[in-house]
Amino acid sequence: MKRAIWIGILLMGLLTACRSSAEPLTPTEEALTGRITFAGSTTVQPLADILGQAFQEQYPGVELEIAAGGSVVGIEAVHAGTADIGMASRALTAEEASGIEAHQIAVDVIAVVVHPSNGVRNLTMEELRDIYLGAIVNWREVGGEDQPIVVVMRGQNSGTRGAFDEIVLGGAEPSAVRAQIAVTAGDVVAIVADNPSAIGYIGFGNLEPAISAVALDGVFPSEATARDGSYRLVRPLLLLTGPLSQPLAQRFVDFALSDEGQRIVEESGWVPAH
Repeated sequence: MKRAIWIGILLMGLLTACRSSAEPLTPTEEALTGRITFAGSTTVQPLADILGQAFQEQYPGVELEIAAGGSVVGIEAVHAGTADIGMASRALTAEEASGIEAHQIAVDVIAVVVHPSNGVRNLTMEELRDIYLGAIVNWREVGGEDQPIVVVMRGQNSGTRGAFDEIVLGGAEPSAVRAQIAVTAGDVVAIVADNPSAIGYIGFGNLEPAISAVALDGVFPSEATARDGSYRLVRPLLLLTGPLSQPLAQRFVDFALSDEGQRIVEESGWVPAH
């Protein structure tokens, strides 16, 4: 009797082993392969690079090509199908948004910056507006030294420029007198760090010790002041996809919006969207 029981147990074990070998477990993540192309905002690009490194650790078979060019370039590339994912650092107009799905991955704070030797550490929004419109042309007019103000602004394709002009200037065209045009946020940092009379604006994540942030209406830029609404120069950071984006692009977007992706956003100096 005991022998029969042991034989039965042995047969059941063999059947289970056979079934297991014939029906392998499904892996939790399939092996993704392919290439995702990006174009757009120079502000979003470094964040996309950081997210991309973590994404490729999970999916080493996916190649990422992350180019910049400005928000307008990213929007046009998605419409044309020349990039799978566009990057924008401002809200899209109704015309731009037609046929595009915008995925907000972060909230960015635009910091107004000056040379560390500049004694001006606070401006009102009205003073900032007048500086960029050419109504205030000397630092002594806002409590600083007797020096002409050198205005640094981004190019027309820049999402940072678009957000700044909308929030600070109300859509008005900034004065080109004594202005220098910077192609990237890094260029703004370099110009301001090299000129004690300069003023510029960059995304909060681009702040460096070589320059100093200015408070607006007594409020300095930070994650906390962006969240509570006391600091007014904030804008969305977006990944854009369209009907010509390959399905693989959505996997990257999903990763950026996941808990892990949003943790990376926060650790990298931006305010998470969620």
